[in-house]
Amino acid sequence: MATERTRRAVLAASGSLATLGLAGCFGDDGDDEEYVAVEALTLTDPETGESLTAIEGDGWEVEPLLVPLEGRLPVGARVEDADGELPLGEDESYHVGAVAVEEGDETVAIEPDGDRVGLVGRSAGKTEITVELWDGDRFGWDSPPLEVEVVDDFEGPVA
Repeated sequence: MATERTRRAVLAASGSLATLGLAGCFGDDGDDEEYVAVEALTLTDPETGESLTAIEGDGWEVEPLLVPLEGRLPVGARVEDADGELPLGEDESYHVGAVAVEEGDETVAIEPDGDRVGLVGRSAGKTEITVELWDGDRFGWDSPPLEVEVVDDFEGPVA
């Protein structure tokens, strides 16, 4: 009789584990899935509109993006889907953001602001960020990793 209870316990536990495993595989809430089909992304100087870098194939045409140590580099964005340029900004449905690829990396602080982000150089060195497109509070798309280098001898526009 003890053997029978043990088998039942093992079978019950196995069934519970299988159910939990399947819930983990199929329980995706969709928050991290891309749903905007971005065809082009160009990062710009928001004051001049000049291109800083753009996605080319599976990567970026110019890397690394240089950021001043203890300074702020404002970065604008132009995003296009199959229908053309998407409206970006605080008063628009779409806005851009960015995150460090490696969680906890504090080389660069990121300050999102509607149609642009501010990159603040916290410590000299290299890191990677991913540019994100949001539709309100819903994640829409993210870029391939972009190498960013914080440098002490920065020559360029700084906010």
